[in-house]
Amino acid sequence: MKYNLHTHSFRCNHAAGEDREYVECAIKAGIKVLGFSDHCPQFFPKRDYYSFFRMFPEQAQEYAESVRALQKEYSADIKILLGFETEYYPKTYDEFISFVRPLKLDYMILGQHFVGNEYDEGSYYSALGGRGKKFLSQYVNQVKEGLDKGVFTYIAHPDIVNFSGDKSFYRRKMSELCRYAKERDIPLEFNLLGYENGRNYPNPEFWDIAAETGNKVVLGYDAHSPEVLLHGDSADTCLSILKSYGITTIDFEEITLRNEKL
Repeated sequence: MKYNLHTHSFRCNHAAGEDREYVECAIKAGIKVLGFSDHCPQFFPKRDYYSFFRMFPEQAQEYAESVRALQKEYSADIKILLGFETEYYPKTYDEFISFVRPLKLDYMILGQHFVGNEYDEGSYYSALGGRGKKFLSQYVNQVKEGLDKGVFTYIAHPDIVNFSGDKSFYRRKMSELCRYAKERDIPLEFNLLGYENGRNYPNPEFWDIAAETGNKVVLGYDAHSPEVLLHGDSADTCLSILKSYGITTIDFEEITLRNEKL
């Protein structure tokens, strides 16, 4: 079954298109399950800090209502799910999870764009690079701690962290992360957006490690515009790349949404 659980909306301030357009493009592309997972609001104790690359808290209810309405309207054509993509921030997790629970999400995915708590000193955007072993270790530890919360369906772009240091250290730490995810039956995402845009991910070294570890893998379009869902050639290329590692993406039915904790 063709599916995509990594779909954004205009509310995150760096994506475009109406929710309905995403649904209609997904149907046209033959996608059978479409999950909306826009960047979730976060709540920071530093009140003069506000991140403008995610949904604002006051938009969340309307987002949920829009997706649920489309879910009913298009039920004969496609399965639609309501979710969020979010970072795990230790200092803000409790307030964040209390906020999302009343929305009755179907799932959440963990996309650790920042190491630290984003607003505080020492926080750093994972894809920028230029940091050493301590930074890579912190990324791995923070993702592992997030997985232990039991609320995340899979890890989005687990190889987003940009590390150009000692290769053996990278393999050791990422093997640790891959084993941790496998033990908890949490899939890893091969990110189509990163592939199309030539980002530092998907990282071949990481996917060699994931193949050795035997992780479950999904393909995530990371769609920030509706037409991305029509990029079937890119999706096929990504699947071929995974196949070269001996990896076959899992069926939707093999994914545990973990919504019982939401």
